[in-house]
Amino acid sequence: NDSSDAPSSSTVDRKRGRRVWSAIQDTDDEWTNILNSKNDSIAYLTADGTSSAVEIKHWEIAVDDGDDRRLVNESLSRICEQEREGGRMKQSQLGVLREDPHEDMRLLMENFTVSSLASAVRDREDTLQHCATLLSQNRIEELTKILNPYERQFILSRRRSKEKVLDFRGGFNNQNVELLRKGLNRMPRTVSTAYSKRAGVVLPLCNVDGTPCILFEKRSRRLRAHPDEVCLPGGMVSEGDDKTIIQTCLREMEEEIGVGSESATVLGVLRCNWGEVHHLVGVAVTPVVCYLGNLDKFQLHPNPDECAECFTVPLELFLDREHWVHKQHYAPFFTGGPHIIWGLTGYIIHRLVIDLMEQYKVLFD
Repeated sequence: NDSSDAPSSSTVDRKRGRRVWSAIQDTDDEWTNILNSKNDSIAYLTADGTSSAVEIKHWEIAVDDGDDRRLVNESLSRICEQEREGGRMKQSQLGVLREDPHEDMRLLMENFTVSSLASAVRDREDTLQHCATLLSQNRIEELTKILNPYERQFILSRRRSKEKVLDFRGGFNNQNVELLRKGLNRMPRTVSTAYSKRAGVVLPLCNVDGTPCILFEKRSRRLRAHPDEVCLPGGMVSEGDDKTIIQTCLREMEEEIGVGSESATVLGVLRCNWGEVHHLVGVAVTPVVCYLGNLDKFQLHPNPDECAECFTVPLELFLDREHWVHKQHYAPFFTGGPHIIWGLTGYIIHRLVIDLMEQYKVLFD
């Protein structure tokens, strides 16, 4: 045997587990020809006794290995449309507050007391029992009146009437900044826990060229802790100097990038799961959302001992889920900017999007 004809080990590894069985049905004569011409084919009889053959191959190219991403996107669009029209998506319901079940449950648990939820469950059970009684008595007209408000069109209409809009066309302004401030203040409060190490970071919102953005730092390579990583301005609480966590944040921001407290409007604290934050960095970190206004190109003065560079990312990109990567046991990764945003910074920005921004209908230019 000529060893040069044998497949290489790398080729075998690529094919391992990627097998395809292609069924071939035809007349007896053609079936015999198939068996004689194809070395990888085997014969078998189907349950109804008809002659069949199967051709065994290996698949080599995955759907997302192709060069034309447009074809993949078109296929996904067709699949989504098909599911909406007649597949599983047709069976999905709108939930109580949100269509997504996990988000719906989270909002219910964080925004309502146990007694109010128990009362709602009891009222809903009473309604279902009453509907069952009406159905058993064939009182369809009365049943219809009770169930009409639960129809999809009425639920969507009610939600649209309550829908709040964050209009960022033209950038941040007094109106949308005030809505953000109110949204932060409405976020559910959590039970505070004592930690030996506390820190604060600024989540700086700003306009750049009329576009609403978030400002980030890239840490100096000379730093011992987390060198060359993307972060938000901030640092450890100085027990002797800082009376509040806000003072910590504003002091650190001025030291790191030269933006003073007079240039920052504090909107509020982004309340996170402090246990998750502590797990990520070993420190209880409080994110403080600030608005810096229109960011002039000469306004920033990065301290080279701490900050290698500053950069801004348009807010709109963070609301595009295509730019987020989620892996189990890790904070979300954002890949839509000049550097990957991950770790605590990725976690904080993702919470801003999920807990605040997505509670509104957001408009951009």
